[in-house]
Amino acid sequence: MTFHPFGRILVEKTTAKAELKLPELPKLAIPKFDLDALIALQKANVETVIAAQKIFFDLFQTVSKRQAELYKELVGRVEGNLKGGFDSKKQPAAYVDEAKAAIEKAVADAKETMDLGLKAQAEVVDLFVKRATANFDQVKSLAA
Repeated sequence: MTFHPFGRILVEKTTAKAELKLPELPKLAIPKFDLDALIALQKANVETVIAAQKIFFDLFQTVSKRQAELYKELVGRVEGNLKGGFDSKKQPAAYVDEAKAAIEKAVADAKETMDLGLKAQAEVVDLFVKRATANFDQVKSLAA
């Protein structure tokens, strides 16, 4: 027996011919793989993303309706001021009070919108945290 000059393959010399003998490769143990469980895992992930999209879509729809209402109210107020004209006898303090009330209402509306957004965001984060936790548990069972 001699080694092949270009590698570590054993060569047995016989009188008739030279035969190459390859070393045996170790047998690989392939773990069992549950394809149905993996598909169910991904399906649950997609369902979670769809639920999150629905939450954000509902938020967008609510905020859009609210902004449309505010815009209609603003247009009505401006039309009322234009039709009624400006009262020259009205004291400037009265106009300041109207402006202050309008600013306070705008701040309250912005806070309401922000609260709706934060609530929706918290719901989506909660969905994703629950899904991630379930994913870890399912991956553990897939690997076992």
